Amino acid sequence: MAPPPGDSLQLLRLLQLFDSQLPVGAFAHSGGLETYGQAGAGFAALRELMANQITLGWGRSELAAACLAWDAAGLADAPEQLARISLLAGACKAIPAVRETSLRLGRRTLTLLRRLHPQIFGSFEIAAPHHAVIVGSAGRLLDLPRTSVLLGFGHSLLAGALAAATRCMPISPMQAQELIVELQPSISRAVDIASADSMAALFTCTPALDVRSHQQGLLTTRLFQS
Repeated sequence: MAPPPGDSLQLLRLLQLFDSQLPVGAFAHSGGLETYGQAGAGFAALRELMANQITLGWGRSELAAACLAWDAAGLADAPEQLARISLLAGACKAIPAVRETSLRLGRRTLTLLRRLHPQIFGSFEIAAPHHAVIVGSAGRLLDLPRTSVLLGFGHSLLAGALAAATRCMPISPMQAQELIVELQPSISRAVDIASADSMAALFTCTPALDVRSHQQGLLTTRLFQS
């Protein structure tokens, strides 16, 4: 039986929102993985890094911020609520390069959404448009289910990091896909945690990766902006 037309449109919009070909510049960022790559890290280190990111990094802060934004975007005082969530999302990013990357991706995503859906996002504005807040808001305004948005966002963050890893670490595309399958249950659990208590989940605790993200800007040669 074919899905109802509304469900089909939701799925298509969800797929486009998290398509790796969406021209927002995410491919130019490795999140500190390039520093690890130049230090000789391989598959075992990458597996541990990605597992930690899901349990204590973006699997908390980014998914929680997106969840809060999805909830707030439907409220009468959405602009004020989203501005507050953006401030909290920014406070979770101790490294300036990481914080600026989030804002840059958020601005580009919003610019693209205004072009693709001017009737929905033409007047949408956030002073500090962090990427997760734009993604969560977009999901709500495009009538996408919250859980689907969070799952899609988590998958895109993992897939993007692994795509970067294949360019700066001795990791094959096949190994990256195997790691995605291995970590999918962790993403599902992270979504459940972010959905159950978003404010409690809005934190990060990945000090080693934060240090490497800062050091990446000091590398003599680089493939990635951050």
